[in-house]
Amino acid sequence: LQNVVVYVEKPLLENKDGKVTFNAGESALSAGSTTADMLKTLPLISNDPNGKILLRGKEPRILIDDKPVDLNGQQLADLLESLPGGSIERIELMQNPPPEYGTDAGGVINIVTKKGKVGFTGRLNVSAGTRGEANLGANLGYRTSKWNISGTVNTGASLLLGYNNSYRNNYFTDSTNQFITEGNFENRNIRPNIRLQVDYDYSKRHQFSLVLQTNNNWFDNESNTAFKNINRFGELWRLSVRNIASQGHGPNVNPQFTWDWKSKRQGENFRLVSSISVGEYYNDRNFFQRFLDPVSQQPSGLDSFQRQITENKYLNTQLRFTYNRPLVDKVLYLNTGAGVTTTHNDNNLASSYLDKGANEWLTAPLLSNSFVFDQQVYYLRSGLTWQMKEGWRLVAYVQPEWTAYNLVNKGITVSASNQYVNWLPGFNLRKELNKEHNLALVYRKSIRRPTAGELNPAVDYGDPYNWRFGNPGLSPSGAHNFDFNYGYTKGKSFFNASLGFNLVEDIIASIRTLQPDGKTFVTYQNIASRKEYEASMWSGYSFSKTVRINLSAGYTYNQYTEADRQRFGYRNGGSFYTTLNYNLTFSGVFSMDGSLRFSNFADPQGRTRSNINSNFGIQYKFFDRRLIVAFNAIDPFTPQELTTTTFGKNFDLNSFRSSRTRNFRLTLGWQLNKVVSPKGLSGGKKSK
Repeated sequence: LQNVVVYVEKPLLENKDGKVTFNAGESALSAGSTTADMLKTLPLISNDPNGKILLRGKEPRILIDDKPVDLNGQQLADLLESLPGGSIERIELMQNPPPEYGTDAGGVINIVTKKGKVGFTGRLNVSAGTRGEANLGANLGYRTSKWNISGTVNTGASLLLGYNNSYRNNYFTDSTNQFITEGNFENRNIRPNIRLQVDYDYSKRHQFSLVLQTNNNWFDNESNTAFKNINRFGELWRLSVRNIASQGHGPNVNPQFTWDWKSKRQGENFRLVSSISVGEYYNDRNFFQRFLDPVSQQPSGLDSFQRQITENKYLNTQLRFTYNRPLVDKVLYLNTGAGVTTTHNDNNLASSYLDKGANEWLTAPLLSNSFVFDQQVYYLRSGLTWQMKEGWRLVAYVQPEWTAYNLVNKGITVSASNQYVNWLPGFNLRKELNKEHNLALVYRKSIRRPTAGELNPAVDYGDPYNWRFGNPGLSPSGAHNFDFNYGYTKGKSFFNASLGFNLVEDIIASIRTLQPDGKTFVTYQNIASRKEYEASMWSGYSFSKTVRINLSAGYTYNQYTEADRQRFGYRNGGSFYTTLNYNLTFSGVFSMDGSLRFSNFADPQGRTRSNINSNFGIQYKFFDRRLIVAFNAIDPFTPQELTTTTFGKNFDLNSFRSSRTRNFRLTLGWQLNKVVSPKGLSGGKKSK
């Protein structure tokens, strides 16, 4: 008999107990998109000015199949850009994370991949877009009563063009001048991805899982920038242009092993997860800067050639377990856990310049750096869940953590080290008023540790007038987070609202300062504290089985201490984001959905504002649902734009960046198995 896939329609977005579930298989946007593309269309999701994913304004913990992904920002971005959307079953957004992730600053995003049905299943996908992108991939699976083997192979190529400029006013004791930059960039990427998962049900109570995830990013980027100095009389007195060619790669291999055990007693279970992430980041950048005569704008004969080679190798490990046990059936439950994570980074930066007289490259020791960063985090957790009468439920826990790190310059003594212990408590008190209304009060203490990149003292002089480097003396930042949540669900509509207050201590902030020679230095500092007042909402309405609409929005007001405002000139300010999602399901084979997004972020020195970004998709399935044809229009009306305003004690800066994100993408997919709906099955029996 030929294997078939039984297809059951689900709502595109579901909401239950504060968790938003996006059923990616129902989306017309997923067929030719990456996972990063899909995340950008979800409610409550936004991106900060550096492109990091935020959930309700905070950086979340990313899980894949309920297992944490232990990667830094760039590695995670490469993974999400290379993981095809067609391999995703659903994405779960948890605004208030479970106890095992309650100490993280943000919520949790759980990406659930497709596992396949009994027998062999498979799907081939190919897509191409007008922006200069293409993807080719396949999802394959084989499942028996004990074995489940699934795999994804995908390769994507992309081209991104853009333009940027900035206008900076410098205020000195006896003069004022202006500094103007104008530039363009071209980024080319090839991102192959392979994911293989093997699950084995040894018995009804024991399951083993092995996952191998590997991805890479080959990039070839180029940018051209003009630098103009304007004196206080409005005259151009210095002019130069710089070309930067950057080539490199970033391979990553991430094997994971999981053991799940379930007791005969309902509610008692144990999970052990271990993983290793190993890889490197290599970037070879060549700088050519030519100085021009400010009057004739012709070459003055002065120019410079510089080279910067970055090679970072890393090895991250993770071992964690959770154990849950009912103490009193259906009333009191014990949840515990423990774990250790280790981080090892070997960073090498070699800078050199061309001596044109001798025609040889000479080392620039002041701009070169080599160091090793090691960090270990050990934690224990113990908590109780109390299911009380009249719809009350209390979850309470405490998690002590011990952290130690060393940052060592090669050949020199330890340049930075620290050890600290944190006690991180939390609780979630929930009340089911009735089937339609519920309330929840949540408190948790979270911690944000400085990353290797924020501690890295190596200087990035890609912009010769705006140097960037880390700060080895950073301390961790802690926060007390309070949330009051309300949920309403009835029939065709639901509404969720949240009010929050956060007290953030020893904030790790990116700070820009003007130097006497006119350069600005961008680095990280611990500032005293900040009070955050939050409000967010997420709602949806189904006009019919055909038309559904969802809206989310959030606002956070940041209030800094009087000392920080007086000493550093920091400004209180609010951040706002909103997303509108819509879905039209005309039939089981024809659907359309899309999203609109807007964000406006405040920081201690200013704010960044986006324009409205949009994504629209339409999908039709032919030949008994086996041929999937999808069309996406991404930012069809305007490119993605970011406008940033920065205020310092003796300067102000207005920056603009535009990326050519407008893209019309066509995707073709072929299901290797015959697809039928439950209505098409004979026998009239329903399967569970």
